[in-house]
Amino acid sequence: MRDHHQRRVRFQRAIIAATLCTAVVIEGGNFIERSAIAAAAESASLQALTNEFAYGRDYTFERMEATRAVNDTEDNSTIRLVTYVYRPVKNDRREVVLYSHGSTGGLSSSPREPSNFPQRPVIRFFVSRGYTLVAPLRRGRGDSTGTYIEECSVYVGQCTTADQVALTERGLREALLDTNAVIDQLVLGRLVPSVSKIIVAGHSRGGFLSLMLAAERPAVAKGVINFAGGWLATTRNLSDAENQQRTEEQTARVARAAKRVTVPTIWIYAVRDSLYQDRFPLALVTSWRNAGAHAEFVHVTEHSLPDGHTVPTDAALWGRQMDAFLRLIQG
Repeated sequence: MRDHHQRRVRFQRAIIAATLCTAVVIEGGNFIERSAIAAAAESASLQALTNEFAYGRDYTFERMEATRAVNDTEDNSTIRLVTYVYRPVKNDRREVVLYSHGSTGGLSSSPREPSNFPQRPVIRFFVSRGYTLVAPLRRGRGDSTGTYIEECSVYVGQCTTADQVALTERGLREALLDTNAVIDQLVLGRLVPSVSKIIVAGHSRGGFLSLMLAAERPAVAKGVINFAGGWLATTRNLSDAENQQRTEEQTARVARAAKRVTVPTIWIYAVRDSLYQDRFPLALVTSWRNAGAHAEFVHVTEHSLPDGHTVPTDAALWGRQMDAFLRLIQG
């Protein structure tokens, strides 16, 4: 009788805890509420999988480098693009997820500062499923050489918010050149056969970049994973007119890109994102879909993250949908 009572108490506590982790999934335009109990079960399952994730036993690590010749006003040299490679020890699928990093928040931090990229939960999730995770550092970021040119700082009077928007075209082009150098020199023909297709993924600016990359190289992309993606922040610190301009700039770009992308994509965002107002993700994915491209849109409406922009750090919020997406692109 006492054992029965204890089991009942534990079950009630699990239900209470589960209610703190409910999300809404938008699939094909339809809203589907995740079961709170299912969310708790997913979290427990993922914890069991990842707590013992260890270097040497579960994955290997290698620091690789690609190069790119640069001749512009900032640099006239061959730059080195440092790339982190995480390979599974077990169940190696011989497939690559190329994971691109985000911005510095308008140079709110130095591009040379150490960061938590790639996020440990992202490494665990994909490597534990047999994928090799490739995480390049673009020009001027971290240990990669060259001058960081993707952003300018309003904090020290280097530029205005309008100047940040004007940098979009050049910043995207440079980011694509960096990423393509890594794909051509380190991934295709080296980590996987030269005829392989890869999954292109990224967080924040890296998520937006992945959408553009899939449009530029449709023969290479097998699928796209966009975590909280965007190139220009839309925040409460900007005026409504500035946020509208930034939204229109980005929705126009994804609409053009979508016309050249035929592979599946998954978009994962969370409420209370400090860099992208809640209405921005829906505007972006709607523009993508209206242009004829596929998108599974996951919008996490309840979470305990300090900032919704850090959604990649909690696989319990998106793991089930990601597994379904991976099954989809495997055919």
